[in-house]
Amino acid sequence: MANRKIRRIRSSKDGPTYVFNSSFEERKTCEYLRNLMHSVYLQKKSSGLLDFSAAILGKGIITDCIKREYQVNSRDLKKLEEWCIGRNDFPLPKHLTEDLLRRHIASRLEKRIKALSRGGASDVEKRLVELQKTFNLTDAERDLVAFFYMKRTCEMVREYLDNSSNVDDFSEMSKLRGHGDMLLGSTRAEFQKVFARGIIFNANLFERNHQRNTSMEIMSWNTDYLSGIGNTKLGTDFFDKKNDEQLKVNDFSITADELNVIGTVLKSKGGKNLLFYGTPGTGKTSFAKSLARKYGKELFSVKATETDDIKDRIRALYATINLANANKAIVLVDEADDILNTFSTMTFNNSTSKSWINTFMETHENKIIWITNRSSEIDPSTMRRFAFAVEFTKFDAKKRLKALKYALNKKGIAEGYFTDEELNGLCKNHAVNAGGIVNAIDAAAVTKRTNKDRALRRIKTVLKNHEKAIGAAGTEKRQQSFDQYMLDGLNASMDLHTLVKSIQKKQKTDSSRTQSISMLLHGKPGTGKSEFVGYLGHTLGKEVLLKRASDIQDKYVGEAEKNIANAFRDARERGLILLFDEADTFLFPRTQAQRSWEKSFTNEILTQLENHQGIVVFTTNDMDGLDHAALRRFGFKIRFDPLLPAGNQQFYESLLSPLVSGGCRLAQDEIARLQNIQNLTPGDFAVIKKQYTLLDTDGLTHRQLLAALETEVQYKKGSTKILGF
Repeated sequence: MANRKIRRIRSSKDGPTYVFNSSFEERKTCEYLRNLMHSVYLQKKSSGLLDFSAAILGKGIITDCIKREYQVNSRDLKKLEEWCIGRNDFPLPKHLTEDLLRRHIASRLEKRIKALSRGGASDVEKRLVELQKTFNLTDAERDLVAFFYMKRTCEMVREYLDNSSNVDDFSEMSKLRGHGDMLLGSTRAEFQKVFARGIIFNANLFERNHQRNTSMEIMSWNTDYLSGIGNTKLGTDFFDKKNDEQLKVNDFSITADELNVIGTVLKSKGGKNLLFYGTPGTGKTSFAKSLARKYGKELFSVKATETDDIKDRIRALYATINLANANKAIVLVDEADDILNTFSTMTFNNSTSKSWINTFMETHENKIIWITNRSSEIDPSTMRRFAFAVEFTKFDAKKRLKALKYALNKKGIAEGYFTDEELNGLCKNHAVNAGGIVNAIDAAAVTKRTNKDRALRRIKTVLKNHEKAIGAAGTEKRQQSFDQYMLDGLNASMDLHTLVKSIQKKQKTDSSRTQSISMLLHGKPGTGKSEFVGYLGHTLGKEVLLKRASDIQDKYVGEAEKNIANAFRDARERGLILLFDEADTFLFPRTQAQRSWEKSFTNEILTQLENHQGIVVFTTNDMDGLDHAALRRFGFKIRFDPLLPAGNQQFYESLLSPLVSGGCRLAQDEIARLQNIQNLTPGDFAVIKKQYTLLDTDGLTHRQLLAALETEVQYKKGSTKILGF
């Protein structure tokens, strides 16, 4: 193997100082010596070059040459004999030493190099060629890699070319940049391009000394590869060409205009950068794969590295773009956050990292799709380098249904195995994206042989836990049945029937425009504010995006405002009803603000509210805690009060009467008792129903339920005794 250390033997008159263990080692070492003999080093370091020659050829050969070609007196002959066995310095003067090297030793080296070149290419040479192809290296860059590999693995090269006391120390950057062309036998211009291009550092082939920038070393992975570790085909370590995506581009929620622009970019000439960004698991990678299929391109996906070192990922990127045909391939850089987000990159300082990524994006010749989740950390100067950017937002129920059917179909589960109601229930009740759905099907191990009820329970369990893990639980209102929901029983300051019908009519007659509707629902807890929003969404066929203070507030300055803007944008783009619960935690009274962020928080809400196209609703139990100057921004301000006597009876008949055994109806005195309970809300009926649904209801009477309602009311602040009792 080429990486075996050469064996040191004793100095002798007849043989060399070292024995090489491979023809590659010997040939490269001879080439370095020959190249230096044809340079200024012949005059500068003739003594060191002679020692180097003796180490390779042997002192005996050099002594015989001197005796044959030069007239040497007996005294110098004795000194020459002593030099052979290491007892004296070389006896010839400098000009004769130079002549010896130039005229005689150089020719011997040339013959030796030719003889060593007759054999086939060694494994190291084959790997050097592969390395050159993978990173598109020039010959000078390849030869520099070979030299530093030799310096790492060959003792003779280290002794004479990494030590200024012999020939020179080519590890020092100043010596290397000044005289490296002489060592490698390249032109001055070719060698200077090595450092001007910087690929040897950018692609992580070399690293500069961490303590001082005066030396450089070959990277250990590079040495390992050239030493025979790993596959010869280096590209397989850096990218994957597998593309098993079956979805078509039209299966994604990308507009026709966006698809047209993307197609134009992919069909254009020269290097182009596309950015897909947004919430994890929203189909960015799948869409990129579908694009490759649509346009008949090979997909080269840059592999994620096993280490956290960004340099390893950049090395894989360089290898991929060099091996991917610029006209026939698309390069995909998934999870590109660490490469693009220069604000958080710790490998380089910000300016260096920003400079590198901007230069790279402008100079490559490929079509690259970059995928990231944190676009906010991309520097504006980098963002300008993208030909087009597409945001991928959270999935709504329709997107989830499509992804769920696709995942089930891939598992061989035919359509119709689950009913539409079952699938819609999963999609409306679990706010997860495509990745979570696919993982749920895999984790639940659902097949066409799995019992359907068991399969549904497993999928629900996985989806629920996935929601908790990603923090999505609670951000969207869950599906519920509105079969028993009543507007009639509510005690609102506006006719809710008229409001809902008006919105429905407007939506049907002017469907080409998105209506701008803002509401403020206020009143005591449990009076039905949030449930009305859910009913409105159910009636209009829209999901409700629920935002609480915990979803918006952030410890970093300015992030809360971004979260507000994102909530409005998310609702607008997905056609959702946006619901801010407990509005008093959002609309701080600006006249009483003690901290600057309270004002900016409220200002951002009002700005977004004024420009929003869609339905947005705020609910609150505390009108006094709101910024009253902001009230004019709401088109509808509706107060929800505790139920009136008739409402008490309507909610009782709907929710609680069915729990009574035997279908017994309320007696007249029980009706009077029910109607006289003050301060009841729809929420109270829901609480009692939940209690008795969990308990054994055999023998349950109306009097027990009425007593439970009376007890529930007594817990409310400011409640009074029930009239007449």
